[in-house]
Amino acid sequence: MAASLVVTLFAQSAAMAGTWVASATTTIYAAEIFGAATVAITPGTADYTLSATPGAGAAFNVDYTLTGGTWGAALTSGSLTAALGTGAESITLVSGGAATDNTAKFRVDVTTGYEKVNSSKTHGNARTLTLAYTVNGATGLATAGNNVTLAVALADTLGPLDTAGTAFASATSAEAVAFAAAAGTPANIDVASGSTKFVGATAAAQLTTDLGTVAIVETAATQNIATVGTDFAVGAGGQDTNADGTTITITGDFAASVGVDADESALTNDGVQLSGCGLTGSRNATTLTATQAQFSIVSADLATIGAGTGNNCTITMNIDGTTLLTPFTPSVAFALDYATATHIDESGTGALGALSKNGQSADVDLILTPGGVFDGFVRIVNKSAVPGKVIVTLRNDAGTAVVFDLAGDPLAAQASTALVSAADLYSQAQTADATFDHNGGKLRATFEGEFSAIAAQSITISTDNTTFTTF
Repeated sequence: MAASLVVTLFAQSAAMAGTWVASATTTIYAAEIFGAATVAITPGTADYTLSATPGAGAAFNVDYTLTGGTWGAALTSGSLTAALGTGAESITLVSGGAATDNTAKFRVDVTTGYEKVNSSKTHGNARTLTLAYTVNGATGLATAGNNVTLAVALADTLGPLDTAGTAFASATSAEAVAFAAAAGTPANIDVASGSTKFVGATAAAQLTTDLGTVAIVETAATQNIATVGTDFAVGAGGQDTNADGTTITITGDFAASVGVDADESALTNDGVQLSGCGLTGSRNATTLTATQAQFSIVSADLATIGAGTGNNCTITMNIDGTTLLTPFTPSVAFALDYATATHIDESGTGALGALSKNGQSADVDLILTPGGVFDGFVRIVNKSAVPGKVIVTLRNDAGTAVVFDLAGDPLAAQASTALVSAADLYSQAQTADATFDHNGGKLRATFEGEFSAIAAQSITISTDNTTFTTF
C-alpha cells in the first residue's frame, strides 16, 4: 500500500465522528402491556448521520443489533433509507432482519459520492441513514425500568467506516398505575361510652370517623399501546376492568358497622363508605362483614379516580353506637383485573389509620377463682390528674368476655380503689351478663380508665390471713 494512501486512510479514520440517534426520545411504555410476548411496539426511527464521505463505487455494511427483543416485523431492503447531504446509493438487506432475529446487515453501494452540503465540507447536513423498525418479544419491559436498546456499526473492507453507534435505549417501561394508601387520624374510641362510640362533639360525630385515604395513581407520559401517542389510562379502552374486576378490600374489626342502615335499605352496606376522588356522592361497601369491607370499582369510577392528580378516596367507618369497639389497624389491599387478557393485572397493599381508645388500660392476667381456697383481690390506681370511671373487660380461661363499669363513683385523680374481691368482680360481671361463667377456672381482666394513667394489681391472701402476694 502506498504511503500516501495509508496517510489518507489514517486521516479519515481520525476524523470519523458520525452522529447516532437510535431514537429521538426514549419511548416509555406501560409495563402492564407486556404480559404476553406477542405485543409489538414502535419506538420510532433510528438515524445515523455519517461523517465519512465515501466516493462513487464504494461499498460498506451497516450492522444493527437489537437487545431486549426481536424485530417486530421482518425487515426488508426498504427498511433502511438514506437522505440529506448529497449522494446516491442502493441498499440491500443481506442477512438477518427476520421477525425472529435481533440483528440485521445491510450493504450500501454508493453510486454518487457522498458530500456535505456546505462549501467547507466539514460540517452541515450530511448523508443520513434511517432505519424504520418495530420490536416484538420485549417481555423484559414487563419489569419497570428495563430497556430495549439498538446499536449500529458501519464498516467497509478496510475496517470501520465511521464511529460506531453504541447501544442506546430506544424503549423503556414504567409502571403506568400504582396504588397508594395513607393512614388518617381516626377519632379515638371513647371509653366513657363503654367503648361503643367515638370521641365527638355531637351525637352524630360519635358514630363516624375517617380511617384514611386510598388512591389509584397514573403515571403521566407512559404509553399504553404498541404505537406511540396515547397515555395509559385505567378504566378506558383496553385498560378497563372486568366486571367486579377491581376491588379495594379493607380488613379490620367492622362488627359495629355491619348493622348500620342509614338509608333504611337492607340492600346497601352503609357501615363503610368510599368518597371523594372525583366521584359524585359516596360508594357503600359492596360486601361488608364483621372483619372485612370490600368495594368493587366499576370501570367508569376507576377512570374517574385515576384521571386526576391527587384524587384520594376517603374511607369512612360508620358505627351503630351499641356494639363494642376494639382497637385495630385497618389493612387495605387493591386488585385490578384488566379486561385485556395480555395485560399484567395490578395489586397493592397498605394500611389506614389505627383506631385507639382515649383512655389507658392495665391488664391483670391472674385473678384467682372466686370462692376458691385463696382469697383474691384487685386494686386499681388512677395516676392521672383527672377523675374518671373504670371499665372492666373480664375474661375466663376459655376467652369469653364481659364488659361492665366498675361499681362505685368515678375514681378520683391520684386515688386508688379499695381491695375489690374476685367474688365481687365476678358478681358485677354476672349482673352485666348472667351467662358469663368462670367454669371453675381463673379469671383475667383489662381495666380501662377514662384518664391517661392507670395501674392495677392482683393480690392473694394466704388461708391463715398472715401473708399476701401481689402480681
